[in-house]
Amino acid sequence: MSTGTGTGTGRAPVISAAVMAHPRRLEEARRLADALRPWRAEIAVDPDPNGPPTTLRTARAAWSRIGTGATHHLVLQDDVEPCRDFVRRVEAAVAEHPDAPLAFYANWNSWNGAATRAAALQGASWVPAVPGEWVPTLALLLPRNDVAALLSAVPAEDALPEPDDVVVARELAARGRRVLISVPHLVEHVGSASIMGNDRFGPRHSACFADDVHDVHDAAAGQPGTAGTLPEPPRVLVHRPHGHAHVVLTAPDGADGTDGEPLFLSRGAYLRGTPAAERAHERWTRARAGLSELRVPDGLWWLCEEIWHGAHLLGLHTPPTELLPSPALVRVALRSWILGGTADSPDHRLWIAQRVARLTGLAEQAFEAGRDDRRVHGPLPALPKERLAELPAGRHIWRHPELALST
Repeated sequence: MSTGTGTGTGRAPVISAAVMAHPRRLEEARRLADALRPWRAEIAVDPDPNGPPTTLRTARAAWSRIGTGATHHLVLQDDVEPCRDFVRRVEAAVAEHPDAPLAFYANWNSWNGAATRAAALQGASWVPAVPGEWVPTLALLLPRNDVAALLSAVPAEDALPEPDDVVVARELAARGRRVLISVPHLVEHVGSASIMGNDRFGPRHSACFADDVHDVHDAAAGQPGTAGTLPEPPRVLVHRPHGHAHVVLTAPDGADGTDGEPLFLSRGAYLRGTPAAERAHERWTRARAGLSELRVPDGLWWLCEEIWHGAHLLGLHTPPTELLPSPALVRVALRSWILGGTADSPDHRLWIAQRVARLTGLAEQAFEAGRDDRRVHGPLPALPKERLAELPAGRHIWRHPELALST
């Protein structure tokens, strides 16, 4: 265990750690635990590896390894790679937010990944997790009271075949606890074969990994942002599963029958009939003319258009800040948005990966165009209540993504 610099309450934080592992990944788990030597990390192996596939059994075993006298407990999954200076940065995070659950990773194609990206684009260092989505548990730290409550809510004999990220989200929400996600992320998912069968979603990388943010000319690259902690998740997220950009409304005001849960609609429907849509179309027409060197097949122009319009929307929803975020951080955030948006399609993923530098440049251009539009014309107005009432709940996007194209 390791003692930090202080909690702000008069008691220094004491961190313990555990790595949750499947027997097939013991070698990886040992290497990871060795990297956490200052916290004397323990390895928690799945107590029933031949039982029904579930992360909850192993997660519970890992949370139960909280050290005697520890104020906080960190659990890492066995398929993550910590960033450089991970231990110091985690201890600094606990000192900054001693009373909050802290997540150090979010999948590049999740809502929480989109929230991370939106926070990075405005230079923030922390963003609250999005209500209505799972809590990212690949690298999660909880204060001791949260660990105790979680273990009480999930007795060992009742560890059902349910994802640990869903259970943690449910139990923390029931107690009104808010998870903060670091910007940039402090671990990367290394992409080994999924024991839970998640490979169908393609690579599941970080939305913004600290070690990817490097620029010898940019002293702020890879460091926490200057804008502090956002008070709430961004109200509008630009999400891009299956290649198509759509909008997730995380806190829809006045939507009947949704209890405030996120809603979604296509990016085209979101801007339809607005002057911003006309301006975006004009800018895209000019941008398309400059893509001749990409030799885009006729059947893939839609991917370039979705990247451009989605990044333009990101700019439209990035509020002005006194200190601009690191250009390297912006680049990594947009790059992960491009790659993550086609992670589940091998053919599209390969085509984009081979051109990712040029496409990231296109997204940077579109992002700046959106920011310019906001500076000149102001932010977009909220959707009217009657329009919100027509939109599907966000939870449907995972099983029925086609709704985002027709809404």
